[in-house]
Amino acid sequence: MKPLSPTFAQEVRRLRNERGLSLSQMTGLVPYSKGHLSKIENGQVHPNPEMARLFDNVLQADGHLIELADAPARPIPSDHTTLLTFDSMFDHHRALGHRLSPEVVLSSLRPQVDALSSMARSADDPGLGRGLWLLAARYAEYAGWMEQERGDDASAAELTRRAVQYAARGGDPDLEAYAYVRASEFALYRGDAHATVSFARKAAKSRSTAVKAVAAQREAQGYALAGAADRCQAALDRAAELQGALGEKRYGTTSLVDQVAIARAWSFHDLGRHAEAAAILDDQMPLISPTALRARTRFGLRRALAHAEAGDVDHACELVADLLDDIRQVQSATVHIDLTAFSKLLSRLRPAAGREVAGEIGEILFAP
Repeated sequence: MKPLSPTFAQEVRRLRNERGLSLSQMTGLVPYSKGHLSKIENGQVHPNPEMARLFDNVLQADGHLIELADAPARPIPSDHTTLLTFDSMFDHHRALGHRLSPEVVLSSLRPQVDALSSMARSADDPGLGRGLWLLAARYAEYAGWMEQERGDDASAAELTRRAVQYAARGGDPDLEAYAYVRASEFALYRGDAHATVSFARKAAKSRSTAVKAVAAQREAQGYALAGAADRCQAALDRAAELQGALGEKRYGTTSLVDQVAIARAWSFHDLGRHAEAAAILDDQMPLISPTALRARTRFGLRRALAHAEAGDVDHACELVADLLDDIRQVQSATVHIDLTAFSKLLSRLRPAAGREVAGEIGEILFAP
């Protein structure tokens, strides 16, 4: 089969990157804002002849962008093998996300978001179109998570908004509610208890039990950040009840067997109940797949922090030492938050067993 030619949007993004131009730099070359340029590159703005000539000149495309702007929308055949193929590819992207750096995953994931949304607009079959929009939503939501893991909260929020828009076009209202869960997670990692709870409560208004279950977990974690122990426990109880009522559809970290147990341990640690948190994580860590490196490093570090705060600093150092190679591999901004916390703890406690670990942590946190 002859490969599809790129769209105007895809080619503008490629040429801009090839020329080494950021979106901010492009605003000085064309009469469009950074936000509008982003919409152009995401295929949300259809190019008119004047726009095509302008971009063709600025990016030195020798008429190529003008031709792409004049080209009719690509019809997508009514072949649902397309959906199955992209669905299978998504599983591969998630598998890569468990083990590799966000940069590596996003290099192939973001173009797929653009391709799927473009194909959905051109689909000649309503059923295929809805399926493509839903796949685009899944890809965009996961790309948003990878952007958060890379430390780019603005891009993460933008992709989450796109996921909501695509899901609405595909007829899935649950993902719109789940976007509030993602916003709650952004706030959680910022240490903003009020925003964590506020966004989780908005998500809890969903009709989806799956969304409500993970929203209750985030609400509990938000209360724990603020030291509101009774409210935290009530939210955890609600989360456990909702999780027990779930079918196959779940949101949140798919590599966890018991999401509520992990949320409980996370919350207990923030509430100062470190020994209880450590005991829960000791039970849960063996249940996380050895290939799910991102989850193992995130919750493994929480486990080490809990043990250290509970008084077993030497054991905590051993746990972190076993995680360092995986931490280097996944390059997670959210994991680095807890790694920084562990580094501060070592600086405060100064255990003899922590000297070598502290040196390696410093190399990771301040790598160029």
